[in-house]
Amino acid sequence: METYATVEGHRIFYVQDGERGLPIVLVHGVPTGSYQWSPVQRLLARYLNTYNIDLIGMGKSDKPLAGWEYTWANDAKIIAGLMDQWGYEKMIVAGDDWGGGIALTFAALYPQRTDLCVTIDPVAYEQWPVAEIETIGRLHFLTSDEELRRAVADFPMKLVQTLRTMLYKPWKLTSRDMRRYREPYETVDYAKGGSQLHGTAGYAQPKLEAIRALAKRAASLDPNWMLQLDYTAIRSPVLILWGAQDIMMDPVARFRLKNDIRNAPVRVQTVEQAGHLCVVDRPEYVAEAMLDFISEHRGLGALAQPYTGGLVEE
Repeated sequence: METYATVEGHRIFYVQDGERGLPIVLVHGVPTGSYQWSPVQRLLARYLNTYNIDLIGMGKSDKPLAGWEYTWANDAKIIAGLMDQWGYEKMIVAGDDWGGGIALTFAALYPQRTDLCVTIDPVAYEQWPVAEIETIGRLHFLTSDEELRRAVADFPMKLVQTLRTMLYKPWKLTSRDMRRYREPYETVDYAKGGSQLHGTAGYAQPKLEAIRALAKRAASLDPNWMLQLDYTAIRSPVLILWGAQDIMMDPVARFRLKNDIRNAPVRVQTVEQAGHLCVVDRPEYVAEAMLDFISEHRGLGALAQPYTGGLVEE
């Protein structure tokens, strides 16, 4: 079910799937959206009540440019507000990339509302920003629409290149997938016809306000959010999944996180044949690791049905 909830005065898009089992909220990274989690959500929904959100400023959620600060603390506040509307005192919080950092931030700021925490190749410590996202952040400082329009002429190509850099298996992203990732930032209605030359195309027209919101979020990221976060405040068990072929984040961070999260059990698990976006490279493996982790800490009764294997081919 695709729908919206209004939190802090803004409409937040989410996809709900699954009717039984513990509730879990899935948080994507940048520059993607809830679609990033779709392959994993389909697998988890057999066992859990899943909520897959578009972060504010991204995907189909509202994209405020004034009156809103794009901080991870505010993202955590949005998640807490969503939980209120969904009727849950606590949930499993899972995130990938930026979403992984947001999941850890939520677990530290709202320990009583975090059942379990799953973080996948999280943006952490002083490793950020990487050049690809830093470049998007620089678009924030272009004030005129005409200036921005010229600057984003190659935005689709850069988006495709960035996403494929995040993968060990870049062929996993089909042309259909890429349209879904591009859709928030430009028109992709190829069935409408028309040509760019004559200005009648139903595709390749940039959505400037959406790009401005993405650029503001990218430019807002402050490494101090990660360096100053009190990881000792985290009380729920944490699963850290890390792509063995991730070329964007320093793998040392996973053990640094394990050392800093001192008041909760931490499992560090490597995902072989996966880059930065494990949820795209190896969705079956990620889903199985999450279900195994949840069963370990909350028992088989936490799932709508016992998981006995079968997602990952031996």
